Amino acid sequence: MTPNSSGVQFPADSSGNRSSGRLAKQVVADALATVDPAASERVLKIKDWRKGYIQPFTELVSVGVADAAAWDGVARAALDSLQTKMVGVHEVDGEAVETPMKDYLAVVAPRSTPGTETVQGTAAPATELSIPYRGEELTGAMLRARLDKWVDAGVIEPSCADALRVVQDNPEWLSLPGRAMLVLGLGSEMGPAARLLRWGADILGVDLPSSPVWDRFRQTAAEFAGRIHFPTDEDGRPGVDLLTQLPELAAWARAAAPAPLTVGSYFYADGGTHVQLSSAADALVVDLLQDGAADALAYLATPMDTFVVPADVRQASDAALRARKITDIKRIVGTLTGQKVFHRNYEKGSGPAVHDALVPQQGPNYTLAKRVQRWRATTAFADGHTVSINVAPATDTRSVTKNKILAATYKGAHAFGIEIFEPATSSALLAALLVHDLNVGRPDVGVQWEHESHGAASGGLWRQPYLPRTALPVAALLGTVKR
Repeated sequence: MTPNSSGVQFPADSSGNRSSGRLAKQVVADALATVDPAASERVLKIKDWRKGYIQPFTELVSVGVADAAAWDGVARAALDSLQTKMVGVHEVDGEAVETPMKDYLAVVAPRSTPGTETVQGTAAPATELSIPYRGEELTGAMLRARLDKWVDAGVIEPSCADALRVVQDNPEWLSLPGRAMLVLGLGSEMGPAARLLRWGADILGVDLPSSPVWDRFRQTAAEFAGRIHFPTDEDGRPGVDLLTQLPELAAWARAAAPAPLTVGSYFYADGGTHVQLSSAADALVVDLLQDGAADALAYLATPMDTFVVPADVRQASDAALRARKITDIKRIVGTLTGQKVFHRNYEKGSGPAVHDALVPQQGPNYTLAKRVQRWRATTAFADGHTVSINVAPATDTRSVTKNKILAATYKGAHAFGIEIFEPATSSALLAALLVHDLNVGRPDVGVQWEHESHGAASGGLWRQPYLPRTALPVAALLGTVKR
């Protein structure tokens, strides 16, 4: 087998082709079939999946607004479909064998267990919560004031600010005593590793052998108080490939963990590789939860997706829409275009609402990869596990700015009351929310979508008056001019 043909792969068709689009369409159809067979049939008939994926991914959310069984059923059906169809390709007696991902780690034994390199930080542990913001480290009263301003502007939800204040009041939680954090995607700009290490935590870091992240953490040991553990090969070189060395990674996580693991998924890749990584990580977390090697999961949800939001969010958006003056240019343009531009954010009504921030530029692979994590969070919650899942603010990361359209959109987003965060701010804020969730847990809820909406930091997308897909093209135009 060649390296490109081994490990986690999309299923092959009769001609041997492996298509991410075909897989995604089937997974979405299988999930919808549990609640709406007619919608499932419509999905299978979509010819241009890249243009047609947004509606069915939105339907997967809307069917569970008031139906806990539907929300849970969609998640379980989608994961079963995905992990039954995705395969792990491995060698048996010199022949390539495909095993469904749901069985892969039970069938394929590790060839060896990676070694461990440990880097011990030399700084003193943090004694208070701090979040960097526009050149300052916000602590104490300054941080509380900023949280109030963010809430007033609709940038974060009140429950997000409440959670961060609880962490401020309990700084002894910051080092995650009695826990270890397995970080999948150590080099992620949004990931919590660097901030948690400053706070004194134990981190097991996973990234590719080719990543520059290893030297970066070695060279900054004087800045953190915790310990970071790297998986190493037989020659002592750090790194492991989640796609081709999954059994080895599972063995290493069990061997190297100094305490029960919280598994955090923070990786990103372009195109179908992102879906492959999500499938691999999902198989890993299921495996580690089964024998208690892991007792908690952590995910970040992109704000550019579809969520159910509480009634007060809908009300705030509607109030902003009503508050527009008759001369407001956005109102005029919306009228002239038949609401194709500046369409209202939520349909008229009351109660919880579906917020649809999917945009074609993200693409179906990214959406599916992130939904896998939300589906697993749903089922893990229902099965009694500790889960931290937080809606992250729009952030000016490299993966965004390399897309010219998205980069321009972010430049112009301020015109719509949307705040784009710097990576360091998002990372610290989200690390603090993780600390909160692991120590306090989530409130009891009636439907699992309430876990996703609790503590959200949408950057302003949820409470602004316009459907993002109809306003962000104008933001992109403004951003292009600004650039």
